[in-house]
Amino acid sequence: MGWKKEQARALADRVLSFSRAADCEVFLGLSETGHTRFAANQVTTAGSAENVSISITSREGAKSGTTSLDFLDDDALKAAVARSEELMAAARPDPEAVEALGPQKYMEIDAFDDDTAHPDPVKRRDGVKKALDRARAERLTASGFFETSARWSALANKKGNFGFHRSTSAEFSTTMRTAEGTGSGYAAFDAPRLADIDPSRLVEIAATKAVRSARPRDLEPGRYTVILEPQAVSELLFPLVFSLNARTADEGRSFLSKPGGGTKLGEKLFADGVTLRSDPTDPRVPGSPWAGGGRGGGLGFGGFGGGGSAGLPARKTTWIENGVVHALSVDRFWAAKTKTDPLPFSASLVMDGSSRPVEELIAGTERGLLVTRFWYIRVVNPQNATVTGLTRDGVWLIEKGKIAYPVNNFRFNESPINLLKNLEATSVATPANRMVVPAIKSHDFLFTSRSDAV
Repeated sequence: MGWKKEQARALADRVLSFSRAADCEVFLGLSETGHTRFAANQVTTAGSAENVSISITSREGAKSGTTSLDFLDDDALKAAVARSEELMAAARPDPEAVEALGPQKYMEIDAFDDDTAHPDPVKRRDGVKKALDRARAERLTASGFFETSARWSALANKKGNFGFHRSTSAEFSTTMRTAEGTGSGYAAFDAPRLADIDPSRLVEIAATKAVRSARPRDLEPGRYTVILEPQAVSELLFPLVFSLNARTADEGRSFLSKPGGGTKLGEKLFADGVTLRSDPTDPRVPGSPWAGGGRGGGLGFGGFGGGGSAGLPARKTTWIENGVVHALSVDRFWAAKTKTDPLPFSASLVMDGSSRPVEELIAGTERGLLVTRFWYIRVVNPQNATVTGLTRDGVWLIEKGKIAYPVNNFRFNESPINLLKNLEATSVATPANRMVVPAIKSHDFLFTSRSDAV
């Protein structure tokens, strides 16, 4: 079905026409998805879904109330607006409330692909078949997920602000395990266009990793030089990303806080090769035109409305440049309090890499570990971004520039701050987990214990 810009604006205007509050904000979302799931070498589910979501916030002064619904008829919309006004009246004043945004200028972002927008199972069939055929031929067990989606979103308020965006995405992931259950391989790729997904290549990677990781040898935990593949790198960047925030730094709650006051903005905290930026127009990971949204939810800070940055126009921003902290996100409340300009955290994270393949990083390593990915990551210490988690789907010992043999999985306790401080080399950057990141070679990565994970 989908929405055109005019249809989204008309729907937003209908919602706002029912409002009696001083201001009202509305966020509209429509998604159409199609998926094929497989496990134990057979398709388990396949289907499509269409979802509508509407979030309504009524606001007067420092009080606000928010409600949501998934119906489009006038009676339901009127009732939802009235409910948001009742919640507003019952709410306590928010000491960090900010006024609704006036009209904003949003960039046009090309993130929609017609071929990807239609949830046709035939488009996913061949990719899934490649995984199942390979697994059956090599006595492996395959599982995975192939999904395509299209999303239309809009925001509007009574002050005349309006934005509209549409996007598509496709994602294929597969895990292969050996018959005896000691070897496991994983590969995944996501892109805004279905044509960019190459299931044959991903199946080859996962199957090869499964065979090569089987019957791992015991290795003691400790500090190792590591080569983290892009999937593992993306998983460790999240706690760092949420630390790049001016308020937590100003209030002494961040690794960017200086003892006694002030922040480390402008200081060199990481290796020379570390440059991290947001670029919503990057065709590999196109984002939303406004903060607080993006493909798959994005990495925006704060909800729609309130003291956060949601609704502010997204920007191209360099957060870290050649190891120097270049910028920190600032929400609207904190910007007013500190008399600075607001800077939203836009999604579409890109970490610059090099022209080298991962194989070249391995060849230059005397002794270390090659890690496929992490899972079950949990924060240990928010102030220094230390997290704990487990390796999964293949860890190999590297000796004298070559992969020697597979080893057991580990639990780690480490901070992405140390990972990037100790960075020695990077590979070509590639899309992974809604980001574009390289593989990273870094020293003194701490593994604290063995894990029974496969």
